[in-house]
Amino acid sequence: MMILLIGTLFLLEHFCFGVLSEQGLIVGKFNPASITSISEIPEDSTSSFNVVDLFVWPSDALITSLASDPKKAVVFAALQSGIYIVHNYSVWQNESQTFSASYNGRYAGIEQIAFDYITNNLYWCDSLHDWIAMKPAYDTKKNIYKVVIRKDLNKPEGLALDPEDGLMFFSDNGHNPRIERASLDGQDRVVIVYRGILRVVSLTVDTDNDKLYWADHDRQTLEGCDYDGSNRRVIRRMNEVSPSGLVYHEVKSIQTRLITIFLFS
Repeated sequence: MMILLIGTLFLLEHFCFGVLSEQGLIVGKFNPASITSISEIPEDSTSSFNVVDLFVWPSDALITSLASDPKKAVVFAALQSGIYIVHNYSVWQNESQTFSASYNGRYAGIEQIAFDYITNNLYWCDSLHDWIAMKPAYDTKKNIYKVVIRKDLNKPEGLALDPEDGLMFFSDNGHNPRIERASLDGQDRVVIVYRGILRVVSLTVDTDNDKLYWADHDRQTLEGCDYDGSNRRVIRRMNEVSPSGLVYHEVKSIQTRLITIFLFS
């Protein structure tokens, strides 16, 4: 299966010299399929922002999640029952890209995926089997994976990792919607957010500042808090657009920093 990405670059107000740095959030939305890059994370819901747009073909493609490996310039994309890889990826790129298969589950409901850049393992939520699993990211063998969390999961969808702190964050959108924190092996589970959420479909983390961000599909909001659930805030209300994915993406350089958000449809 091949999915084509066609990019359209809009004018940005930022001009950078030397090696360009990339940093930001990657957000997805449906109908039609699209990816939008925002040049800075807004301080609040009234802040202005600049965008770079990419378009996904076919327009009804169902991309449920993204994860990135900046060191190898790779982006992983979850499409229903499979996980695909985009090589030589750049947030400034507006040329056509193709997806190649990394993992295909015969019966699976793959939701959000997350990459552990220390161990090179890829994690994902499966809402059909109600578990969270992991596998070596660059090993395409179907039978090489391990279930790390299964108990008391009703509909896991959102997932984020902090490999340096050995932490995992995930959402369960069953009868009691909540966001939990656990270790990467699935132990030491703690509920950190359980009020004022409906269906959290995507989580991401800023590991430098220990911040957690999430997209609530039904509330149509992007929100954030500290790793323990404190200092919660609404970053942006999406105004009748239901977000489907969110990724914090960062590549640092000495001279410049850039924050980027992508939107899927």
